[in-house]
Amino acid sequence: MEMTNNKNYKWIYTYDYAPESIWDPWRDGIESGWIRDEAEAVIGRLRSGLPCYILLTDSHYVINGTWDDTFASMKAVFEKLQEKGLGALAGIIHLGDLTDGLLPLIKTRQFEDRCISDMQSLGVPLYLVPGNHDYNYFRGNPEVVYPDTPQFYVDKEDEKLRMIFIDSFDPKEQVRYGFTDYCINWLDATLSNMPEDLHAVIFSHVTPLIRLQAWAKDIRNRAKLIDVLNKHAEKILAFINGHNHCDHLFNDLNNGMFPIISINCAKCEYFLEHKPEGSVVPERALGDRTQESFDILQIDAENGKMYFTRFGAGSDRYVENHKAYWRNI
Repeated sequence: MEMTNNKNYKWIYTYDYAPESIWDPWRDGIESGWIRDEAEAVIGRLRSGLPCYILLTDSHYVINGTWDDTFASMKAVFEKLQEKGLGALAGIIHLGDLTDGLLPLIKTRQFEDRCISDMQSLGVPLYLVPGNHDYNYFRGNPEVVYPDTPQFYVDKEDEKLRMIFIDSFDPKEQVRYGFTDYCINWLDATLSNMPEDLHAVIFSHVTPLIRLQAWAKDIRNRAKLIDVLNKHAEKILAFINGHNHCDHLFNDLNNGMFPIISINCAKCEYFLEHKPEGSVVPERALGDRTQESFDILQIDAENGKMYFTRFGAGSDRYVENHKAYWRNI
C-alpha cells in the first residue's frame, strides 16, 4: 500500500487552502478497513442508556479530500449502534465551516449540498451551526451569503435537554467574529423561558472568549454574551464550539458552573500555529484512524454529565461536577 501524504502535505501540515478547493489525488491503494475497526472501538467505549449524537466541525470539504471517509466513518458508527442494540443515532451536530468558502456561490452550494445530503441520508436530525467560512466570504469572495436560520433551539424533553445553536460571525461588521445584539437578546429569552426541568447545552462556531482562540483580536459583544451566560449559568451544562481546529477544555469561567469546550476539526489537518494556549492538536495522517476526528456526544442532563467519545485522532473527554476532563485512551 503506497501512502501519498506528500501530495497534500501543504494542506495538512500548514495553514493554507487548496486552489479551487481541490486536493491532489492521494488514495493510491489505500484501504478503509480501519474505519470499521475504529467504529467498533468507539462503540465499545460508549455509555449504555444514553442517546448518541455525532458531533463534528470544520470539515472544509474539498474535491479529492477526506469527506468520503468522514461520512463513511459516521455511517459506520450509525450502523454499529444498531448492530450492537444501542439504539438509533439521535442526530448529527455540525459546528460550521462545511467548506472553505472561497469559490463562486454556485460551487460552494454544490459542496455544501453534498455534505448535507450525505448526513441527511442517515435519516436522523441534522443540526447545523454557521461557521465563518460558510458565509463564502474569504479572500475577497464577492458572493457572500448569510444563514437563513442563524440561531435556533431544539428541546429534547425525554432527555431533559435544550440544545441551543447560535451564530458568531458577520463579515459586514468591523469586528467580524462575535455575536449580534439580537442573538444575545434571543439567547437571554431562550434561557429565561426554558422549562425548569430542562438543562441547556449551547453550540457555536466561535468561542465567547478572546483568549480561547487565536484568529481575532476581538470578539464582538463578548461581554454582553458572558453576562447572559453568567445570568443563566446554573441552567447550562456546557458551551461547545469549533473553529479552533484543536481540542481545548476551559474550566475557569468565574461562574464556575460550566466549561467551554472546543472540538477538533474533522478536516485532516495537523499544524500547531494559530492555537490557543492549553490546546491539544492531535497528530493526523492520511489512510489510518488519525485521518478522522469527531465525537460521539452523550448527554446525561439530569445528572449534569456529558461524554465525548472520539472517533479518530484525539482523546475522549467528559463533563461532571461542572468541569470538563480528559480521558486518555
